[in-house]
Amino acid sequence: MIRKSLFVGLAAAVMAAFLFCAEARAVGVDATDISGRSYAQAVLKEINGARQEIYAAMYAMYVRYGEADNPAYELVDALVKARERGVYVRVYLNFDKGNDAAYRMLREAGAEVYFIKRALRMHAKLVVIDGETVVDGSTNWTQKALWENVESAQVLKGVEFARVKLKLMGELEKCVAPAPKPRKRELLEKVRIRNAFLEDKRFAPRMVTDGDGYSFDMYLYLLREFKRGRKVDIRIDYVAAAGDLGVEVETVHSSYRSDIRRFVQTLKEKYGLVDYSIDEKGNLDVRLLDYDDAGKEYVTPKKGYFNVPLAFWLYDLDRELMLREKFAYLVAIYEQEIAAPRLWWQKGLKGLSIKYDIDEWTFAYGLRELKKLDLIEVRHSRVNVAAGEKYEDREPNEYRLKELVAPAEKEAMWRDLERREGVEAVRQAREFAKMIDEGNSVQAAKDFVRIVSEYGLGNVREAVGEVAKLQADNPVRNIGYVVGVLKRLREEGR
Repeated sequence: MIRKSLFVGLAAAVMAAFLFCAEARAVGVDATDISGRSYAQAVLKEINGARQEIYAAMYAMYVRYGEADNPAYELVDALVKARERGVYVRVYLNFDKGNDAAYRMLREAGAEVYFIKRALRMHAKLVVIDGETVVDGSTNWTQKALWENVESAQVLKGVEFARVKLKLMGELEKCVAPAPKPRKRELLEKVRIRNAFLEDKRFAPRMVTDGDGYSFDMYLYLLREFKRGRKVDIRIDYVAAAGDLGVEVETVHSSYRSDIRRFVQTLKEKYGLVDYSIDEKGNLDVRLLDYDDAGKEYVTPKKGYFNVPLAFWLYDLDRELMLREKFAYLVAIYEQEIAAPRLWWQKGLKGLSIKYDIDEWTFAYGLRELKKLDLIEVRHSRVNVAAGEKYEDREPNEYRLKELVAPAEKEAMWRDLERREGVEAVRQAREFAKMIDEGNSVQAAKDFVRIVSEYGLGNVREAVGEVAKLQADNPVRNIGYVVGVLKRLREEGR
């Protein structure tokens, strides 16, 4: 078992031509000081140049998804990109809630990432690259450490020294905490939907253009029922279907049964997606049809499909999202699967409009609303005006889906934050977050609580008001830029 003092000792490296390792054996290295503000760029250069493997042990990797103005995020993102280009990445993190986002980013990219057991305080800030480059020192991967603190760090080149540090990394294996609980069933179970439903102008694009939300929802409902029963003919439970589709079930002069029949009839006559029969008792049996051959029986697709998590229905997104938002969400799932194993997918509004045969406004509106609902992350491309770049020539934005959270779980997260920070503080923080389209993000609210505590309510209100005036897709319309405005106000003595 490794003692805590061993981990604390990892952070202290001696600047010299010869360094003493744990076995007190002199090892030759080529040392470069990267203390203070030079750390981030120096380490980015080393990570981006990695060819085979990267090992890292870090006390703190405090980041948020899409936090482009945070140098710590750039470092974690560099590890993600290294994994995406085929570099083996293995990371050990201190057991700390602040490391959760980095943990998820790295895991989703395919990196091997582990928390160290709670009982131990893993205090290292160590990176070993390609068995010959070591980054060591006092610097954590946090915005505060990289921008504000006085830190000491160095890049050390030497195969023997790297071998010593890798051996120390190997000792961490004995202290790895059990893996987090497996994902919930509703996130693991998927409903397959054919790509053609989104891409073929006869189907979803036509439904959205015509505002035919009931046909859209009815078809998704049928696909879910097909998965559940694995039967070609789906016997419709009128009450259950009405509940899922948001149709009121009346007790007198009931019309919900005729409404559902009408939705199915539209799917048959307007879109050619189903056939159906009604027996003498009024039972409705629906058969899904293949897209390309009317009358041909629908089968579970083997290829050319994307997967919608069962949570889409169980967490009531099918009821809460508007039609354009639902269409944008399904497109985001489809594009995310195409982009895998990359975390982000990238496409401009014009490209989306052409691919899915629908107007650009649908995506501009739909994707922004998904961001407001904390369902998707957006990285807006930047324009270098000084270099003569034009706004219309900027790179397409990048997007990534957030993992779905059960409504009850999300509500518990808000209540927990209110208990810790106070109801009024959280309410004010959510208002500020809402002004920049992040009002449903618990993390954004946490950030604003901290920012208000540091800079004062009046200054934060002024800074957020300034940033909120920017266009919705402006790359600096984010929390990082709010902090930048606050620092400017502080320098002005306000």
